[in-house]
Amino acid sequence: MTNNEVVSEAAAAFQTATERLAGALPDGLHERGPGGALLAVTRSLIPLLNSIMSVADVPDAAEIELLCDKAAPHVAQLPWSIRLRGEPGTEIVGIAAAHGLRTVTRQPFMLLSLDGDRDSRESGHGPVTVRPLRDDEDETFATVLGAAFGAPPMIISSLYTPRVLGQSFVQAYVAEVDGVPAGAGLAVLTERHVGLANIGTLHEHRRRGVGRAVTEAILRDGRAAGAHTAYLHSSEEALPLFEQAGFRTEESWTAFTA
Repeated sequence: MTNNEVVSEAAAAFQTATERLAGALPDGLHERGPGGALLAVTRSLIPLLNSIMSVADVPDAAEIELLCDKAAPHVAQLPWSIRLRGEPGTEIVGIAAAHGLRTVTRQPFMLLSLDGDRDSRESGHGPVTVRPLRDDEDETFATVLGAAFGAPPMIISSLYTPRVLGQSFVQAYVAEVDGVPAGAGLAVLTERHVGLANIGTLHEHRRRGVGRAVTEAILRDGRAAGAHTAYLHSSEEALPLFEQAGFRTEESWTAFTA
């Protein structure tokens, strides 16, 4: 398999994970376009979680426009986005602008192979312990993650409900230092891929190996569950953390938001 095929498979796994997440919510919406692009609405206040997503090498502008029209009545009061791999053409830029999505951001898409022995790259993290959260610990997850990212916990809890955290493909984690929550993260397992999301550390515990400990716990459990590849979208700030864990940037994704 070529590297491009590996990246394309991971992108498709991420799209599937997004679709399944929307499907796990009672008021979520998901629909595929004729070419496979996805309209997924979670009704979150995070625009990237209400999105039209194409993972094609060359997105179909007509399909994107069709899904924008379908999305309109569902996202009228919600922040939303268009997400694409690579650089969009001028036609899609125009479609996004016509729907009020004129802010363009780019995110590195990073991959890590879980094949082979990773023991040599894993290390202890001192007093940091990481444990999976039960589905009824949604308030703990929301409180820790909200504090880590400076967001109201209700934004987290409205999406990551006990129903969602109880899905077989979703696993939330909390990191603790001396029994006190210090960070959190989320894993999504689909199609032998594990996606990492929302890796956050409380301010007073940063630069102490908390984020790395959460990352390694997700990778370990994902590999044990049969995943052969891990993927994530990183912020520029978090790039060094994930590079130290072995991830490498394979491509850049473009997001259009209001």
